[in-house]
Amino acid sequence: MSDISIRLPGYFKDNMILQQGVTNQIFGQTKPNARIEILLERYPGIDSAKNKEYGIEFQSTEESDARGLFGFKLPVLEASYDSYRLSLTVENIRCIIDNIYFGEVWLALGESNMSMPARYTDVKNLIPQISKQQKIRIFTMAEYGLADDEELFLFKPTARIVKGQWLIPDLDNLSDVSATALVFAARLQESLNIPIAIYDLAAADTMIHSWLPREIIETKPHLKQHVVDLDYYRDKSNWNDLSPESASFSRKNQPSVMYNHKIAPFIGLSIRGVIFSHGESDVHYPDYYLEAFKEFSIILCRDFNSFKRGPCMVYSQLAPYYHSSTDDKILACFNETLTIARRQLKTPAGMITLYDLPLDYNTEGDHLYARPLNPIAKAQIGERMCAIAKGLVYHADMPTSAPEIKYAEWISDKLILSFANVGQGLKLPEGDLTLKGFNICGETSNYLPAQANILFGIRTLVWHPEIKKPKSCSYAFSNFNQAANLLGGDGMPIVPFRLERDYPENSLSQIWMYCDQLTGWIVPKKDINYSKIVKEDRPGYFPLWQISSGKGRLSLEKNNKRSSLAALYLEYVKADENPIMFEPILHYASLYPPLNLSFWRRLTIEVFNSDHHVKKIFLMLEDEDGNTVRSVPHQIKDVLAWQKISFIIDEMPVDLSKIKRLQFILQSNYADGNLTIDSVFGEGRKIIEKEVEEIDEEN
Repeated sequence: MSDISIRLPGYFKDNMILQQGVTNQIFGQTKPNARIEILLERYPGIDSAKNKEYGIEFQSTEESDARGLFGFKLPVLEASYDSYRLSLTVENIRCIIDNIYFGEVWLALGESNMSMPARYTDVKNLIPQISKQQKIRIFTMAEYGLADDEELFLFKPTARIVKGQWLIPDLDNLSDVSATALVFAARLQESLNIPIAIYDLAAADTMIHSWLPREIIETKPHLKQHVVDLDYYRDKSNWNDLSPESASFSRKNQPSVMYNHKIAPFIGLSIRGVIFSHGESDVHYPDYYLEAFKEFSIILCRDFNSFKRGPCMVYSQLAPYYHSSTDDKILACFNETLTIARRQLKTPAGMITLYDLPLDYNTEGDHLYARPLNPIAKAQIGERMCAIAKGLVYHADMPTSAPEIKYAEWISDKLILSFANVGQGLKLPEGDLTLKGFNICGETSNYLPAQANILFGIRTLVWHPEIKKPKSCSYAFSNFNQAANLLGGDGMPIVPFRLERDYPENSLSQIWMYCDQLTGWIVPKKDINYSKIVKEDRPGYFPLWQISSGKGRLSLEKNNKRSSLAALYLEYVKADENPIMFEPILHYASLYPPLNLSFWRRLTIEVFNSDHHVKKIFLMLEDEDGNTVRSVPHQIKDVLAWQKISFIIDEMPVDLSKIKRLQFILQSNYADGNLTIDSVFGEGRKIIEKEVEEIDEEN
C-alpha cells in the first residue's frame, strides 16, 4: 500500500486559518476510484467558551474519480479561538492537519510597496509587539514562485507552491513578511479579536498584465497590443526568451507569469478580501491600467470563493515619486485612474491615500528596496487599509474608502465642495491654520492657488479674490503634493481631484511659497537612475530657502505667523555693509523648473517687521537666457503689523515663463535686525480685467 498518497494544495498545512462564514473546499488527489473519509474535530482553545460542544464537527465519505481527484465542502463555521483537526483517510493511509482555526482570510497582492519586507520599514520597530499576537497566521512562499535554482517560468498555470509555509508570529520570522500586510493583520486581529490569516503573495516590480490569465490577454485586443508594444508579449513559441532589443525586459513580466505562479495555486480558496498596492510599473499608462485593473477584479471574483458580493478589495494610491522629468502630473493622472476604478471594479472596493506620509527611504545597502520608489513608511498604510476594510466589511458606520469629493456647487464667485467618507468631519493637521492644495481657474485664466476654508465639517469653501467668474477647481493634482493638507476625521488625506478633465497648469503652487518649512523632500537631479547617483545628489530632504549673500540665518517662527504651520524668520548682521539676499531654491528637478510667472501681474510677499527698523526690499528675477532685472525698492515700515509688499512683474524685461532665479534683496541702515516672512503669492489683475470686462458686457 506504499503507492497510496494523499496530495493536497500546498497551503493545507498545520496552523492554517480558514475563512469563517462561508464554505471551505478541501480538494486534492489520491488513488483513482478510492474511498476517502474526512473528519473535522473541534478542540477547546485557551479563550474558548465553556458551553461549547467539542468533538466531531463534520465527517463524510467520497470516492475519487478516475484520475484520483476528490473534493469536499466543509460546513459553514464561525470564527473562534477553538482549534480544529482535519483528517483524510484512504484505506489505511491518513493525512492529518493540526491546529486549524476559523477566522478572516485576506490576500496581500501587488508589487514592491506591498512586498517590501518589514525589516526595511518603520514596521521593524513594531515586530516585538506584533509577535505577541499568536492568533495571526501569515502564509509565505517564494516571491516569484520559483525555487532558488530555477530561472524559467511556466507557460501554463500551476498548482505548485514553492517554499510555502504558515508562520506563527515570533521575533525571528516576521522581518521578511510584507510590512503593510503585517500591520494590516495585526490591527484587524486587535479590532475583531478573532484569528486573522494573510497570504503574503506580492512580487516586486511586476506589471499588471503578469497578474492576468492568458485568456484575458489573448481575448482583449487592446490589452494584448499594449503588452506587444512594450515588447513583453511571449507565446509558447518564444516563452522565456530574452529579447536582445529590450534591455528592460524581465521574464517575470511575461504575460500571465504571476497569475500562473502566484494566483493559480490558490484557486478555490475561500477568502474575505484582498489588500493591493500596485501600479508603479504601469504608471505611464493610466487608461490601459484601468481596463486591466477591472479585468483583474473579475478574476478575483471568479477564482476565489467568498461572500455574495465577492471578495472585497482595499488598495492604495501611489506615493509621490519622480516618474518623469517632463511631466509634473503623470502620477496625479494615474492616481485619478485608481480613484475612478473603485466604482468600476467587479468587487466591492475601498481606496486609501498616502501622499501625506514621509518619503524617507533606505539609502544604505544594495537590496531592491534601497530606492525612493519604496518609502519606509508602511505602518500607517497597513493601519489605513485596516480602517477601510472595517468599513467595507465589519462596521457599517465607518468610511468605506478615503474621503473624496462628492459634488461641487458654484455660488457667485465661490465654490462649495462637499465630501463623502469624512468620518467625524474634515480637519487640518494639528497646528496648521491654512487649508492648502486647492487651485481655481476662471474662463480666461490659468489655475491659481486658491483660498479655502472648512464649512460645517463636510464641506469646503474655495475662492480666489481676483477670479470673479470661476470655471474649475483642482486639489493636490501634482506628482509632489505634500503641501496639500485637508484630512478626513480619521486623519486620512482627501483624494486629489480635478473637476474638469483638462490639464491644470498650477505648478506655481510650490511648497516654498508657504514659508512654513526650511526643508522639503526633493529630487535634486533629473537623472532617475538612483543606483548610479552620488550620495549627495540622491533624493531626500534639501533646503527650500537660502541666504545667498550677506550674513544671517533662517529659522522657523511658529508663534507669530499669519497662516499655515509657521513663518520664515530671517535674522541678519552687518546689513549696513552688504545687502542681505535670500531666495527660494528653484533648480531642483522635482520642482519642474523653470518657474512660470507669466500669468501674474504682481508677486506679493507678506512680512512682519518686529525690530522697528525701516528697511527696503527689492525683487530680482533671472530667466533661463540669463536676463536679470531688479524691481524698484519697496519700503518696509516700522509698524507692528503684517505688511503686504507687492512687486509689479509683468512689465519686467525678462521671460516670465522661464524664471530660474527669484531673489529678495534687503537693505537697511542698521547692522543687525530681523524680518518674518509668511507666504509668497501672485496676483493676476491682467487676467481678471478681461473677466470683469466680460461680466460688464453681459450686464
